[in-house]
Amino acid sequence: MIRNDDWLLTLDEALHTRLMAHLFPGDRDEHGAVIRAGLVETNRGTRLIARELHLAEDGVDFVPGKRGYRMLTPEFVRDQVLACRDDRLVYLTVHNHFGRDTVGFSRTDLDSHERSYPALLDISGRPVGALVLNENALAGDIWTPAGTRHEIRETVVVGRNIQRFYPETPPGQQKADQVCVRQPRWFCNRGQDLLSQMKVSVVGAGGIGAPLITMLGRLGIGHIVAIDPDRVEKVNLPRMPEARRLDARIGTPKVRVARRAVRKANRKIRFDGIQASVIEPEVARQLVDSDFIFLAADSHLARMIVNAVSYQYLIPAIQLGSKIETDEEQGEVGEIRGHERLLLPGSGCLRCNRLISPTKLQEEARSEGERKQNRYIDEVPAPSVITFNSALAAQAANDFLLMMGGLIEDEAHLEYVWMRPRKRSTESQGPLPNQSACSDCGTQGSTRRARGDLDELPLPQRK
Repeated sequence: MIRNDDWLLTLDEALHTRLMAHLFPGDRDEHGAVIRAGLVETNRGTRLIARELHLAEDGVDFVPGKRGYRMLTPEFVRDQVLACRDDRLVYLTVHNHFGRDTVGFSRTDLDSHERSYPALLDISGRPVGALVLNENALAGDIWTPAGTRHEIRETVVVGRNIQRFYPETPPGQQKADQVCVRQPRWFCNRGQDLLSQMKVSVVGAGGIGAPLITMLGRLGIGHIVAIDPDRVEKVNLPRMPEARRLDARIGTPKVRVARRAVRKANRKIRFDGIQASVIEPEVARQLVDSDFIFLAADSHLARMIVNAVSYQYLIPAIQLGSKIETDEEQGEVGEIRGHERLLLPGSGCLRCNRLISPTKLQEEARSEGERKQNRYIDEVPAPSVITFNSALAAQAANDFLLMMGGLIEDEAHLEYVWMRPRKRSTESQGPLPNQSACSDCGTQGSTRRARGDLDELPLPQRK
C-alpha cells in the first residue's frame, strides 16, 4: 500500500531502455548518468517523473574516483545541477551495481551524498538525489530543501508492459482474495496483489464507461475513480446495465449507479464517484496520481485534459469511442465502428493524431445556452448499443490487464484497435508518431511532457 509519505519514480520505456544499455553494455563495469525529473506531490506520495536522460561518457564525465571506484566529474555535475535549477527539475545521479534482485548504496556512496548534497541543494533549490540499480532492482536516496531524506519505495516503467522495480525483491505472494481467486491463475498472485493497490480513473460513466467500471470492479482494482457530471435518463437505460427505471425517473447521478455496480462486485474496493466535469480544476487534479486512466467521454475538452495529464505525469491511458452512422429518413444503417487508442510515452498523443479539434474545443467551451442558440449540439441522441459498447470496454480492460501483468508480447504493435462489427473484423491502425514540438508529448522545447506540477493543466476558460 502506497503511503502519503512515500517517494516513487516513473520512467518511460524508451528512457529506461537507453539507460540500461548504457549501464550494462556487457563489460561488468560501473557507468554513470544523470536524470532530470519533474515532480508531483499527492495524497499517495511524492512522485519523481523522469524527463531527460544525460549519459556520462566514460573517461570524460565518469572517471576513477578519489574516494570511491568511479565518480562524475565536478564539471559534469555542475552543468547538470545548473540546468536542473534553470528548468526547475530534480537532479538525480545514476550508477549501476551488479546482482539481480537486491541493490543498495555502498557506504562510500552514502558518504559522498553527505559531503556533496547539501551544497547541491543550495544551488538548485530543488530536491536532489541518486539512484543505483542492477538488472532487477532500483534504490534511491533523495534529499529535499526542507532537510528531509527519503528512499525510493517503487519505480514504475511505463510502456507496452508496465514494469515495477524495488530496492529488494517484493515480499512473497499474498493469498488471493477469494472473490478473485481464479484470476491469479492468469498472471499470478503478485499480479492480483498489484491490482488491489492500484488507483484507476474512468472519465465518463455512460454507455462505454458503465460496463467498463463494472469490469474493473470485478477485476479487483483497489481504488476506482469515476468522473461524470450527468444523471440517468430514459435513453440511458438500454445501455447502462446497472441502471434502473427508478434511476431515470429521479435522475440518479451516473457515478452513483457505477458505485452500486462496483459494490455488488467487491465491497473492499474504494470507490470515488465525482459528479462533475473533468475540466473543473479540482476534478482534473484527481487524475494526476492515477496508475491508469480510461477516457470514455467523447468531449474534445475531456480529450484535451486527459491527454495533457497522461503525458505531463507519464500516466498510461486508453481512449475509447464508438459511432453508429444512421439515416433516419431512409431507415438505413451505415458504418458501425469503435476504437481503442493507447496513450503511452513515445507514441503520438491525441493532438499529434489530430483527434483534438480546436474548433470543437471552442464550441464546447461556450455555455450551454450559447451552444443551443447557435446549434452547436444535436438534440437527437446518437445511436448506442450495449453489446457493442461492452465489447469495446472488454477490449480496453483486457489490454489494461495484459499491460499490468507484463503479458503483451514484444512483437505486438502498440496500435489503435478498430472494431467494425458489420465486417466482423477487428483491425489495427498505426498511430502517427509524436511530433517533437507537440505541446503535450513533444521531446523538444518547453513541452509539458514529464514536467509534473511544474506546468499548469490546460483548463478551459468558460465564456
